[in-house]
Amino acid sequence: MAVFEGFGIQDVIDILIITVLLYQAYALLRGSRAWNVLRGLLAVAALWFLAGQFGLEATKWLFDAIAPAGFVAVVVVFQPELRAVLERVGRGRMQRAVSADPVSEIMTAVRELASQRKGALIAVERRTPLKEYAERGTAIGAPVTAALLQTIFASSGPLHDGAVVIREDLVTNAGVVLPLSDKREGWSVKHGTRHRAALGLSEVSDALVVVVSEERGTVSIAQEGVLQSDIAPADVLKALRDAYAP
Repeated sequence: MAVFEGFGIQDVIDILIITVLLYQAYALLRGSRAWNVLRGLLAVAALWFLAGQFGLEATKWLFDAIAPAGFVAVVVVFQPELRAVLERVGRGRMQRAVSADPVSEIMTAVRELASQRKGALIAVERRTPLKEYAERGTAIGAPVTAALLQTIFASSGPLHDGAVVIREDLVTNAGVVLPLSDKREGWSVKHGTRHRAALGLSEVSDALVVVVSEERGTVSIAQEGVLQSDIAPADVLKALRDAYAP
């Protein structure tokens, strides 16, 4: 019990403040490219610590020499995230509604859009952050609902031609321009720009991308650099469930 001697209410408050700050930083960085940078920095810091523990003098000297410049570099790299934190603190954090079942909402929208022959391009984010591409579109920040997806793609507005990016149960952005695939082999005239964009995103991320053909009312999916065309609704549903599986 000697460990807890002198441990008072001020220490508890101190720990709670640090815990909240660390959690907010994690929540902010988790969906961005900066998360991968942070993981790299943690790995470098661990190497620095081990160099000191095992007496690796040359390695430790190198890290000691670059540490001051490294601190400045970290501030520069995380400047957008630091600014976002300050903005969030200034305006407070709004709670959002939660979609009951994103898979069923997406599936319902896909069925309706296919039956109406309304083109659609839906990217479901998985482990690879899509923030880099999502920010090219219009911020939505609304729970996933079939009505919202149908409204976006069934309208003739500017968001219709781009992609919708979904992260967990949230439609983050719409009207997003995705990278186009350069693949030529096995390409068919039935594959349009939406299919090429879906395949292009699947080549650079682990996202599941669902495409509804405007010309034929069929559904295709792209994942892991492979495009599966004109697949059955049951296969679309299975792919969505797999994408949302823990």
